[in-house]
Amino acid sequence: MIKNFKILCFCLAAVFFIAAGATGVCAGDDDKMEIVSINTSRILEKHPAFKEAQQKFQGEMQEMEQQLQGMGQEEQQMAQQMMQQQLQQRGQELQQNAVDAARKDIAKIAGEKGYHYVIDVNALIVGGKDVTEEIMEAMDIQE
Repeated sequence: MIKNFKILCFCLAAVFFIAAGATGVCAGDDDKMEIVSINTSRILEKHPAFKEAQQKFQGEMQEMEQQLQGMGQEEQQMAQQMMQQQLQQRGQELQQNAVDAARKDIAKIAGEKGYHYVIDVNALIVGGKDVTEEIMEAMDIQE
């Protein structure tokens, strides 16, 4: 699931930053265009919204496990299948909400700092200053 999360984060970051540039959100003087990179997965892993989502997910998973206690084996198997589907959907929902919150924070800070384009470090081949630490500091995210 963590591998899928990292792939999702990378894809969402790439789409977000490409879309932001295409829609003119980052419009400015082309002569002074600032292109920077960030380690998106590192920021997302430490972002408060992601930690909150993890805690909610674990709490909901524990609640469901408690509901399984005392059920017969056949009833428990059917309930487990339904709960797994519910947990998968809920996990995706919580993850998406956390990614959206982090993207919003990153976009806000990038705008304040005058960065025209922010690209995930894994999508960047050459150029662009890595501002991961700067973004994390502005978000008050501790390692």
